[in-house]
Amino acid sequence: MSIKGKTESISRFVGSILILISIVLEMCLSFLIINNLLLNLTLILITLPPFIFSILLKVEHDFFVNNVIKFLFLLLIENIVLNSITFAFYNTSLALTTVITSSSTILLIICWHFSLSIYKKNKIIFFICGISYFFVNIPILLDSISFSHLIIINLILLLTVSLGLFLIMAAELIMKKKGWLKYI
Repeated sequence: MSIKGKTESISRFVGSILILISIVLEMCLSFLIINNLLLNLTLILITLPPFIFSILLKVEHDFFVNNVIKFLFLLLIENIVLNSITFAFYNTSLALTTVITSSSTILLIICWHFSLSIYKKNKIIFFICGISYFFVNIPILLDSISFSHLIIINLILLLTVSLGLFLIMAAELIMKKKGWLKYI
């Protein structure tokens, strides 16, 4: 006896793993793009808490699930404060690069968090964040054109994210067409 949609489920899982790998690549790329120790520390403080929070929500620890709104509010305040400090103490170009790279990483984290959800609202968030990631990443791509190693890493990153999104969306469309997946 076989499980219906086993291949598609594996495809969804592999797509989610590819997006997770892309998050790590995105964080590494951010450190290469910004060559300032304090700004790299700021990037870590902006992107690491949402990533850890997303993992804790996936584990479904009661404390984090019950207080999700409070934690999201705290993360938002932290993000605003750190980005304001960045704009106050650094030139506009460097601060803007920091904000764009942190925003693209956060979009990717949100995309990964909702990648395997079967709820229609979460699937819309997954799709919007996945597409928005590409638009936010365009300035990073254009900024790294003059450095061959950065452009190669960025293109690999974009291909990995694209493949992950494609695997998830294709598998879900197949499963939905066969009646094996119904969004709630």
